[in-house]
Amino acid sequence: MRTSVMSKADKVEQTWRGTVFEPYLSAFRFDSQVRNLTPKTLDCYLERLGDLFVSLQEQGKSLPEVDKATVQGYALSLKGRVSDETINGRIRVYRRFFGFLVDKGLWESDNPMTGVKLLKTAKKVKPVVDPETVQKIVAGISRDSFEGMRNLLMVLLLWDGMMRKNEMLGLKVSDINLNDHLAKVFGKGRKERMVPLGVKTLKVLHQHLIRWRSKYPGDHLICMRNGEPLTGRHCHKVIQDLGKRHGIVLYPHLLRHSAATWYIRQGGNPAVLQGILGRTSLLVTQNYLHLSSQDAVNSHAQFSPSNCLRV
Repeated sequence: MRTSVMSKADKVEQTWRGTVFEPYLSAFRFDSQVRNLTPKTLDCYLERLGDLFVSLQEQGKSLPEVDKATVQGYALSLKGRVSDETINGRIRVYRRFFGFLVDKGLWESDNPMTGVKLLKTAKKVKPVVDPETVQKIVAGISRDSFEGMRNLLMVLLLWDGMMRKNEMLGLKVSDINLNDHLAKVFGKGRKERMVPLGVKTLKVLHQHLIRWRSKYPGDHLICMRNGEPLTGRHCHKVIQDLGKRHGIVLYPHLLRHSAATWYIRQGGNPAVLQGILGRTSLLVTQNYLHLSSQDAVNSHAQFSPSNCLRV
């Protein structure tokens, strides 16, 4: 008999059931589910809230007693135990949690997150895979099997469609519009958007549908031979193994990020890219793309204000 596996969110809520924290946690969880947050994101939120609640219990404090000093003290206590990026991730969750309580009238005091700043961290230049490497990877994938053609299609959807891994894995055959060169994608919060696909990606997609996918049941575009969808872990390993063949570290998000970077380098419109990526703001899109120092040098050489001077 199949036993149900308890999620992290369930475990956290079970731990605090019957305590003063339960009403706040349950309300926040319900609101997050209504907003269609993914189970993985919700697990992360509640796990981080659970860590804060443990700290409060150790201090003998109840939730209504939390103030700015309490949160800052907790954040500082984590220094040296976890990375600054992890601490900032927790602060962001607490901002969302207490902001929710204030908005819903569940918090009578001042918002304890007001004035709590993120730790300053050095911006890291994200690695980028160049088109030549992607070309080698694509050329090395056999098209003579269901798995080979499917894997090739995954690389192209991540690179050309710049989709998130879970967005790609959630695609149905019925979400593809070959005539209009579009794929209907459901992003974070189940927000729907239309992603354009290039002619070469569409060609491979059409070949896969006709030659291989039509032989198997179900409507999932990226699937196993039995029609069941690929898991995120399976997808990650497939892409990782393709990279190993060429001596590089490769994973789904790196393909998406690299493609977006090359889109900008080739003169693509950042506002259009924002829509393709499914980002909520142009500022986030710009922060998401970290161009190297050489990019700045090359761009300045082309558009230098001194170019019009005779020196």
